Amino acid sequence: MAQSTDKNLANQSGANFRSELNTILGAITSNNSGSSEPSGTKVAYEHFVDTSTTPATYKIRNAANDGYITIGTVSTNLGLAALSGATFTGDITLNAQSDVRFADSDSSNYVALQAPATVSSNVTLTLPAADGSANQALKTDGSGALGFASYLLLSETTNGQTVTGGVRANIVTLSDGANISYDMDDGNNATVTLGGNRTLDNPSNVTVGQSGSIFIVQDGTGSRTLSFGSAYDFASGTAPTLTTAASAVDRIDYVVRTTTSIHCVFTANYS
Repeated sequence: MAQSTDKNLANQSGANFRSELNTILGAITSNNSGSSEPSGTKVAYEHFVDTSTTPATYKIRNAANDGYITIGTVSTNLGLAALSGATFTGDITLNAQSDVRFADSDSSNYVALQAPATVSSNVTLTLPAADGSANQALKTDGSGALGFASYLLLSETTNGQTVTGGVRANIVTLSDGANISYDMDDGNNATVTLGGNRTLDNPSNVTVGQSGSIFIVQDGTGSRTLSFGSAYDFASGTAPTLTTAASAVDRIDYVVRTTTSIHCVFTANYS
């Protein structure tokens, strides 16, 4: 460890010259190491090892010659990430939608993960502490904590799907109004309580082959009527007459034949 006040050799006797030269050479070979910055005249890009830290810190004078830039600690690889692998103790930020890439065995192709183009606020997803069971999938609790959960599995057979366990379709509650809308993407089954004489409009998002039931409920007054959009087809082309008693329940079972033809069967007055 050595430092020198400057790197200029003054005119002097041979012994003094030799002593100062050895001091300067010692400072150079030890990278001006010391517990404080080298004194005297400094030059841009001068090296300095600060021994006041543990481990010591390797620094270099900046281009403006007005301060030192810390390169890293005087330890393995200067504390920098090694190309062959590294352990990080802090957060890692990849800017501008940069990828984390996982290369295949010969590094010819990769699988990448990246952030979406726009994130309105910071999102942290916390992985589960242990692996799940076979055929489970990751789910979120809505607050960023991920975990494993079981889902209904469909095992394909030659002619279709075999389902083990019960399959249940929700019943969508339609909003009452002069014109009642039904988005078939919301569910196969629907229910509506009539508060007046209404029209059930042609549904949206109609998919051929969908089937289900529509429950029509009279309110506490009763005597409500219901007209149907042109897509609802009944036997003999005749729309049904609802049960008019207060709180009465009728049901229409349907199968979508085409996007403009929904075959319906009406059953009245369930108690």
